[in-house]
Amino acid sequence: MNALKLPFEFAPDIMKKELAQFSSKDFQDIYNPSVELETLWLKHFIEPIMGPDNLPVFLPNDALKKCPYLLSIFEMFQCNVETFRVHTLDPGASIQKHRDTGYSFEYGQVRLHIPVQTNDKVEILVEDEPIHMKAGECWYCNFHLEHEVRNNSDKPRIHIILDCIVNDWLTHVFKQAKN
Repeated sequence: MNALKLPFEFAPDIMKKELAQFSSKDFQDIYNPSVELETLWLKHFIEPIMGPDNLPVFLPNDALKKCPYLLSIFEMFQCNVETFRVHTLDPGASIQKHRDTGYSFEYGQVRLHIPVQTNDKVEILVEDEPIHMKAGECWYCNFHLEHEVRNNSDKPRIHIILDCIVNDWLTHVFKQAKN
């Protein structure tokens, strides 16, 4: 399976409003050999602390605490969430074909996308298959497979991205989505 739309719907207008409180200075450029410099921007919303078993536990940072709706999204995921961040891909920018090794349901770690701002000119391809995501939806893509993104529009593509550890709750969510 290349992609799966999960049974969640979120309010993109509320997410945009909460994200609007941050300026471009609050985001950092993502160094990635698949991306041109200064075209893909990132803001983290959780940070690790050491848990009782000496494994990291990821908790909301000050930025996320200023965003009650985004915080409610983070808290609804009943699994270990190791990344909760926003990515902005500039107009005309692209992410070249690459793999995110191990980010697959079968490997026990998934990367989920919640589009906040997107349009029909944004192309997400997994194994050359287009995945049509709409703002407010929640998507799993098997990023262990070769994939790429092209923002052919004149507006930034903004996604909330979560990296989650597969557990019984998430397995149940995936089964619901397949039915």
